[in-house]
Amino acid sequence: MPDAPAQLWTDVPLHSAAFDTLRGRVLLAGPGVPPAAAANPGFEFADADAAIVGTRLHYDAAAFAGASRLKVIARTGIGYDNVDVPAASAAGVCAVNTPEAPTESTAEFTVGLMFVVARRIAAADHNSKAGHWKLDPSVMGFDLAEKTLGLVGFGRIARRVTEMARVMRMRICVHDPFVAAPVIVAAGAVPCASLAELLPQAHVLSLHIPSSAATRRLIGAEQLALLPRGAVLINTARGPLIDETAVLAALESGHLAGAGIDVWEQEPFAPDHALMRHPHVVATPHMAAYTNEGRRRSHVTAAEHVLAVLRGEPPATLLDATMWDRRRTSRT
Repeated sequence: MPDAPAQLWTDVPLHSAAFDTLRGRVLLAGPGVPPAAAANPGFEFADADAAIVGTRLHYDAAAFAGASRLKVIARTGIGYDNVDVPAASAAGVCAVNTPEAPTESTAEFTVGLMFVVARRIAAADHNSKAGHWKLDPSVMGFDLAEKTLGLVGFGRIARRVTEMARVMRMRICVHDPFVAAPVIVAAGAVPCASLAELLPQAHVLSLHIPSSAATRRLIGAEQLALLPRGAVLINTARGPLIDETAVLAALESGHLAGAGIDVWEQEPFAPDHALMRHPHVVATPHMAAYTNEGRRRSHVTAAEHVLAVLRGEPPATLLDATMWDRRRTSRT
C-alpha cells in the first residue's frame, strides 16, 4: 500500500498559487487553510509532517518536542525571529525561509514611506478629509532629491532601495560591517565605518538589519541626536531595532521631522500607543511585504522548499546548513 500523503499545517492564509503548488501532494490543515482545501479529518501542528508559518506564533523547543513527525518548518519572508532555529535543528527539523521573496515589495514600501513622511502626505490627507484646505508649516515637507539617505545594513532590500534612491538623485551612505567597502561603492553608495560616521550625514535614515541581542535598540537617544535636525527615520526591518521612547522624544523636541514605522517592539501595537498616534509618524501594521506579488513569491517558494524536504532534497535556504544529515526522515 502506498504511503499516505504528508500532512502540512499552516497558520498563514496562503496565496492561491501556493495551494496550486501543494494540491495533490500534501494534506492541508491549520488556521490558514480554507474549509474547502482542508483535510477531513483535520489535524494540528503536533501531527504535521511539515509547516508553513508566519509571524504571529512562536515555535520553540517545546513546540518541536510536541511535533514528533515534523520534518520541515518554512517561515515566510526573511525574518525568523519567532522560529527557534537551534531548537528545530536539535529536533531534526529543517528550518527554512524565503529571503528573496519580499525584496521588491519591501524596497518599494520603504521608498514610499520616505515620500509620505518627507512630504507630509498623511497630514495633508487628514486635513483634506476633515474639510480643511491648508497650506501651512504643518504640511511643509522637503525634497528628497539631493539629500543623503543613510542605510544601516546592505542586504537585498537595502541594495534595491539604493537603486531607487539613486534615480531620485539622493546620495546614499551605508554602514554595514559585514559587507566589504568595494561592494558598497560598486552599488553607487558611500561606505561608512561606523554609525557615528553615518548618522550626521543622514537626512533620511532607513534600517535594514535583523533583530538580535546585538542590534536591540541600536537606534536610541544617543544615535538620534547625531542625525541632522529635521531628519526622517524609516524602519521596515524589525521593531526592536529602535528605542521607541527615544524616537517619541526626538519627535516631540522637533529634532526628528517625522518617522515611517512599519515594525514595532510589540505587535500588534496597542491602539493608544503614543508613537503610533503621533501626528508626524506614519504608522503601518508590518505590511511592507504585503502585496499580491510579494505574497505569491513568498508562499510559493515556501511550498516548494517544503516539498523538496519531503522528497529528501536539500532546500535552497536551509537556515542551519549543518543539520541536513541529522534531519528526521521517517514518521513516528
